[in-house]
Amino acid sequence: MNKKAVAALLLSGGLLLGGCGAAESEPSPTDQVPVESGTVAAQAQSREAAEAVTALDVAKQLEGEIPTITAVTEVTEDNDANNLIGRPGQYVSAAWIADKSGVAKETGIDGGAVVEVFATADDAQTRSDYIQSVLKEGGGVFGTEYHYLKDSRLLRVSGNLKPSSAKVYEEAAAR
Repeated sequence: MNKKAVAALLLSGGLLLGGCGAAESEPSPTDQVPVESGTVAAQAQSREAAEAVTALDVAKQLEGEIPTITAVTEVTEDNDANNLIGRPGQYVSAAWIADKSGVAKETGIDGGAVVEVFATADDAQTRSDYIQSVLKEGGGVFGTEYHYLKDSRLLRVSGNLKPSSAKVYEEAAAR
């Protein structure tokens, strides 16, 4: 064999072995890898967690615990009056909750409550802050809402409900 052939053989063998070694040192899908908050990877993990628990899941859980809830409706692209579902920075799922103390036959917050699930807790906080600022600037003309945040979930309860009823929602949502 000539020297060039031997060198090429050694080089390719080294690359193959180097590739094998690299694969062994990479974490397996089951390894826990810490992810820095605010990174794209952290946002992806948060989004996966948000998608694991949908707004409909939360609303159904509340329905099982709060006797004044009369119906739960999943929000989709076709019935979302706000046209926010799935848009960047907005909720990834939502559900309307009809409550006996809400406005009869109304969807959304007027019917009683709304659950919105976001890709990140920051997005949920931003949405809550925005709504509360609009309501405050309106001086009560636009009504009031109780907001309860848990991770990337925002539970909005109509201000038409009594404070004692809103407290029941708050306690149930915390579980």
